[in-house]
Amino acid sequence: MNRTIKWQFIFSFVSISFIIIGAFSIMTLSLMDNHFAKYVAERQESEIVEYTTSLERIYEENEGWPNTADFESIGLESLHNLIILKVYDNEKNLLWDPASSDELGNKQKMQDNASYMDKIMGEMEHDYVEKTVPLFNGEQKIGEALISYMGPTAYSEHDALFIADMKNNLIIVAIVALILSIFFAALVAKKISGPIVRVKDFTREIAKGDYTSLSPEKTDIKELDELISSVNALSVQLENQQDIRNQLSSDIAHEIRTPLTTLKGSLEAMIDGIWEITDDRLQSCYDEVNRITRLIGSIDKINEIESHQDSLNKTSFDLYALAENISSNFEALFVKKNIYYALNGDPLFITADKDKISQVITNLLSNAVKFTPPEGTITLKIRNEENQALLTIADTGEGIHPKEINRIFERFYMSDLSRNSFLGGQGIGLSIVKSIIKAHNGTITVKSDYGKGSTFTVILPVKR
Repeated sequence: MNRTIKWQFIFSFVSISFIIIGAFSIMTLSLMDNHFAKYVAERQESEIVEYTTSLERIYEENEGWPNTADFESIGLESLHNLIILKVYDNEKNLLWDPASSDELGNKQKMQDNASYMDKIMGEMEHDYVEKTVPLFNGEQKIGEALISYMGPTAYSEHDALFIADMKNNLIIVAIVALILSIFFAALVAKKISGPIVRVKDFTREIAKGDYTSLSPEKTDIKELDELISSVNALSVQLENQQDIRNQLSSDIAHEIRTPLTTLKGSLEAMIDGIWEITDDRLQSCYDEVNRITRLIGSIDKINEIESHQDSLNKTSFDLYALAENISSNFEALFVKKNIYYALNGDPLFITADKDKISQVITNLLSNAVKFTPPEGTITLKIRNEENQALLTIADTGEGIHPKEINRIFERFYMSDLSRNSFLGGQGIGLSIVKSIIKAHNGTITVKSDYGKGSTFTVILPVKR
């Protein structure tokens, strides 16, 4: 049976509290019984020693055993304490013992006291103990005392009531502690489970596609605050992804609709006889079909790279030499637009897919040339930093608007500047670049000063 986190927390907390409090109570009761029993036994032994010492003192003061009257006070006092005392000399002659009625009455009191102790403290061990204690005058043995009592431990009524009160108080304390633990467990469980429940409700709304719900409030628990922050970030990311999907659908429809509309119009005109079928017009239709094919091929290429279906053919090569070869292909464009181009760096060998890294450099240089005005500057730098290959391409073009900089790597996304017919493009070049870099476990970032230029930085691991 599944339980909510609140009840699970309460159950766990109360179970632990019950175990700890129960173990502590049992241990305390056991220690109290043992120590108090030891105390009572020592006290009883002290009383017996006191009686025997008094008997030895009587012998010393009288320089021998006196008549029975001198034993009366000690014997009666022992009876009062539920101890039967009998005194013998060295020849085993009885010097003093209580009257038969007193002895029988005392034994009955012992039995009654034992029953009373059992009633107050529970079943206890009661044995009638007789112990012979020798009596001395200095080092000379002068006789012996026969001491009888109910053992092994003789609790008084006061002792029994004290022990019973202690046990009752300990039980009350344990119950109060358990109730308090339940109360605090419920309080803490509510404090912890409340935000989690709100996060659960929040994520449920996100799962339904509602990204407008208010996020849960912050708490004073670090882990819960981090969870709430992560869920909020997830909500924002999902909302952005939804916007991207909507924009993607719109852009794909736009990119495909335009050549299809042109193609359809041209074919209808030639079928209806409005246009004469010529090689130029057929070539124009063929070019539109190629445009659609390239678009779909680019989309498939991104999907293959991102799903790792397009395996990387990694080899070791000089990144600087590769950039130098690719740069030579753009010399005509640099001259045509009067762009100053510089390649800086040193030979740097990396292990990667050479063809795909070539595509990355080609796409980035192509974008830089496209958006850099005449007499501008493009700089490509290659360097090794902390066992990572850094490739940066900086231009003095129009730059990227701050509102667009986080979206330029999205498929089909094109800034207003790149949408004009002169510059052309399909908005997937940078998306392909990012997919290739990601497949190589690298990163690509961009910094731009709007109106002054942009800098793209590619970081790739260097593997010997």
